[in-house]
Amino acid sequence: MSKLTIGDIARLADVSTATVSRALHSPHLLRPETLRRVLDTIDEHKYIYNALAGDLSKQKSSVLGIYVPTVESAKLSETVFALQETVQAHGYPVIVNNTNFNAELEKTQLRQARERSLSGLFLIGYMRENLPYIDEIIRGGIPCFFLWDTLPGTDYNYVGFDNQSAAYNMASHLLGLGHQLVAFVGAMQSQIDRVRKRLNGYLSALEQRGAPVRPELIREAPPTLENGYRVMESFLNMKPGSRPTAVFFASDMLALGAMAACRQRGLQVPEEISIAGFDNIEFAIYGQPALTTVYVPSREIGQLAGRFLMEAIQRGEPGPHQRCLETSLLIRESCAPPRR
Repeated sequence: MSKLTIGDIARLADVSTATVSRALHSPHLLRPETLRRVLDTIDEHKYIYNALAGDLSKQKSSVLGIYVPTVESAKLSETVFALQETVQAHGYPVIVNNTNFNAELEKTQLRQARERSLSGLFLIGYMRENLPYIDEIIRGGIPCFFLWDTLPGTDYNYVGFDNQSAAYNMASHLLGLGHQLVAFVGAMQSQIDRVRKRLNGYLSALEQRGAPVRPELIREAPPTLENGYRVMESFLNMKPGSRPTAVFFASDMLALGAMAACRQRGLQVPEEISIAGFDNIEFAIYGQPALTTVYVPSREIGQLAGRFLMEAIQRGEPGPHQRCLETSLLIRESCAPPRR
């Protein structure tokens, strides 16, 4: 049998070639019954669309790139899944790139995006030193969206939340309980701006409340359970009187690892030490005790960013598209006033 063409599929499904094209690239534009008829015809005749040829004719890839600092984060994964659902409904496949908090690896992946002329990029936590390179990509005509952060006063596209305000609220909550020695552990705040903003929120709360800023109580660690365990062990090894009575982790994964270290030492949370997190991953409420944390609207971020990029690509609406979503404190059992 000779290879079928898009025109053959149109004839077999009794629709126009434009309708077949929409079924392949913009299925949301078709009535469900029409879309189903075209897709059934494609499946029945084992037709495979030559996406490479289509991209060559447009001189642009139909693929989108998503860049995340770690694929181990449950909350970042929620954003990625929501993005995929949104853009794939419009016929756009995605490539997920794990930058692993590595600036050189991230730059290599971004360069490959330029070389392949991807249709758009989503950046969930870029490394600060690569921002000039990202600017070059934007000037080259590839739409970019920054996620999980806000960049007010710029022309960048973003969908995120106020990291500094959210962290300030959590640190203020701990200080309001009566804690004076509150530690902060951030996931790479020296390299990722949104985590740096969380550190700034913590510092602002200390300053406003007149609490001491102790450099030894500010730590940095990639957001894993093991790192949370190790950082908490180092705090617990400090001398009485200098050890924090509360620790604010800028990641639930770090916080849950820290709670395991406390259990290993026989310390009661929150009676002997309070622990707070950030993200509200699914496991947070099932911690022993349930973890006080910051709720992040991760799924909404992905849905909005995907929708905005489709508007930028398909409707020629370059933006800037900017949205700041709300966070909230989830007060649970892992925090309490310090023991007197």
